[in-house]
Amino acid sequence: MKSLHDVWTVRMRQYALEVQNYMKYIFTGHLAVVLLFAIGAAGYAYSGWLTDIPENFPAALLLAPVFGLLLAVSPPSTLLKEADSVYFLPLESRLDVFLKPALRWTFMSQLYLPVIIYIVSLPMINALYGVDSAYLIGFPVLLLLMKWFNVKSEFAFRKWQAGQGLWRDRLGRFLLAALFVYFYVEGQVAFAALPLFAMILYMRRLLNKAEDQPFPFDHFIALEQGRLLRFYRFANYFTDVPHIKGKVRRRGWLDPIYRLIGKGKKNAHLYLVARTFIRFDDLFYLWVRLTLIAMIGVWFVSFAIGVWIFAAALAFATAIQLRQGMNGTSYFRMDELFPLSKYDRSRAVRQLIFTLQVIQAVLVALVAVGDPLTALIIFAAVLAVSSVTLQVAGK
Repeated sequence: MKSLHDVWTVRMRQYALEVQNYMKYIFTGHLAVVLLFAIGAAGYAYSGWLTDIPENFPAALLLAPVFGLLLAVSPPSTLLKEADSVYFLPLESRLDVFLKPALRWTFMSQLYLPVIIYIVSLPMINALYGVDSAYLIGFPVLLLLMKWFNVKSEFAFRKWQAGQGLWRDRLGRFLLAALFVYFYVEGQVAFAALPLFAMILYMRRLLNKAEDQPFPFDHFIALEQGRLLRFYRFANYFTDVPHIKGKVRRRGWLDPIYRLIGKGKKNAHLYLVARTFIRFDDLFYLWVRLTLIAMIGVWFVSFAIGVWIFAAALAFATAIQLRQGMNGTSYFRMDELFPLSKYDRSRAVRQLIFTLQVIQAVLVALVAVGDPLTALIIFAAVLAVSSVTLQVAGK
């Protein structure tokens, strides 16, 4: 390749292709249905809440920490690989040719959450303060600038300190971003300019500190590997990812569950799939995570139909992903050593998942126990959707 810019271009193309290949497994029809119901329920609840929003609702205090966190947390995406610490070392003086497009990519790839929060907040701001051109146009532009300043600042700090003491840097930038958002939402633009200028001065100081520092290849490579690993773990919930192997934990505190499974050949598969679920991190935490999300959603959604739809959508997502995870694994299983039929294992998987969904239905219904009818419908909806999902997916 002729230059480091060509190296970045090739890596970016390969990365985009790899992400695209996994995304087609993630955003399937199953997830689309879940997102459709979840977004619809949340939007309906939000619009209903806005009609009765209190005049003294602290919107600025709510948005300030949310935007502050989204702006301050700006880890760089460099696409560096382990071998770069050797091959790029003689080119360190020209490394900016590779890093400048990396920073632009970091900025662009982290914009979607601030943009979504800004769009979602517009109706609330309009209901409380009214939306004028200064907020509609000026605020998003300044948010983009603040995000760019944070991206450059975090990169410079990591280069200067090789990642040491990063929490202090992020805390300072979080406070500046939160203050900027608070004052701007409150309409105090002059005060909002103060943290904005402070952010610029802080960024310039970090850039000067990092200018003559050697590039910490090990830190940035470890950061990139961690970022990719998180994406692969997420994609692994939907399809097998050869880059990772799921972690296995003992979880001895759940051993009493095994005693509930009857002995004998007919229960051998059920015993083995239960051990797989309990010990395999990806499956266990998938169920825990989706169950907690369902409980939190039921707690916050204020109207009955939205609660039922949300709980049913999460039950569908849990059942389908657990079934795919248990039937689609490529690792060695103990049942391969025994003369047990594949049909028996498939039936055991359905039995275990349905049992887990009964537990999920009970936990989610308990959140709405103050309204017995709603709790009963939630319980029935979770079980009905889980049962239909397992029956249809098993065909």
